[in-house]
Amino acid sequence: MAMDIKNMTIEDILGMALATEIHGRQFYEQLAAKVTHPEVKRKISSLAHDERRHQELMENIFRTVLKKEPQLLPAKGVPDILKAIASLQIDNKTQVLQVLDMAIEAEVIATKFYQRGASISTDPQTRKIFEELEREEDSHFQYLVAEKAALSGDLYWFSIGDSAMMEE
Repeated sequence: MAMDIKNMTIEDILGMALATEIHGRQFYEQLAAKVTHPEVKRKISSLAHDERRHQELMENIFRTVLKKEPQLLPAKGVPDILKAIASLQIDNKTQVLQVLDMAIEAEVIATKFYQRGASISTDPQTRKIFEELEREEDSHFQYLVAEKAALSGDLYWFSIGDSAMMEE
């Protein structure tokens, strides 16, 4: 990863986290729209809902801790992974595995951000929020790893659009 998290200020981390949550939410919303399996659609939509809640938390921390309106980092601050995810067409199993790999990597990055945020927070309330977000992103990571394992084991947990995936 290009940026050095150790040298980031709380404001840098909040801006980056806010951008990451917004892009994460958009990614999960787009993915949910492409998924046809109702149970998986529900799970992915739930991840999108979590990211929206995280986004609102970040905005509130900005206002209470930094005493200013949230500042989004410029687009170049957003991990390339999120841009790559947005550009992917998901229409077969290989691509689904790619998407899961990228989502897993994004959750790892988010978890590290929140670990760093917790470690440099002087405000106990902010530290607690960062620790909670770290746990939530880690649970997303665990969930995605389990889904990838299920899919890699040929347990088709969803299909996109039609039965084309089954005919590979």
